[in-house]
Amino acid sequence: MKGLGFLNYLTIIFECIVLIVAWRFSDWRNWKKYYSTVLFVMTLSVVVSLLTYNKSLWYFAGTSFLPNHTLTDLFMVYLYYPPLILIYLSHYPFKKRLINQISYILLWTLMWAAAEVLYVLVGLNTHHNGWTIGWSTFIWFCMFSGIRLHFTRPLLTWLLCFLLTVFMIIYFNIPITELK
Repeated sequence: MKGLGFLNYLTIIFECIVLIVAWRFSDWRNWKKYYSTVLFVMTLSVVVSLLTYNKSLWYFAGTSFLPNHTLTDLFMVYLYYPPLILIYLSHYPFKKRLINQISYILLWTLMWAAAEVLYVLVGLNTHHNGWTIGWSTFIWFCMFSGIRLHFTRPLLTWLLCFLLTVFMIIYFNIPITELK
């Protein structure tokens, strides 16, 4: 990937866009009320990275700025997700009808699935061991639903994420007995 010019910086470009949108359109004054949900998503992402370390379901190609999968993953956990969640929750239609809330979740799911499709098409992301864009879309939907649910029902969200994680470990035959 190191010889692909602008594609080397696509992750950084997306991050800059997310940061600018977060800076301009998010509820920074009330960041503390979103903080536990940000930590929830960060924690889940790190756990998934650890569980799938020896059997990757997806892989981020190295670029000039982020030379390997692990650094790209950490970049996303610490620099991508916090402003993304702040934008998402700042504009979530909490007081609107259920159809509006579902539409909002679907919009975000489709936006991030489309970004992943772009990453796959240009070779910055690959899928492995039975993972597909369909699974990614499902997980994006679960993530955005989970962010919303965690904001008001954190214990229920932790339980549901635990169950989903167990299902994914079994379905994708993740070798957790081989973890260090």
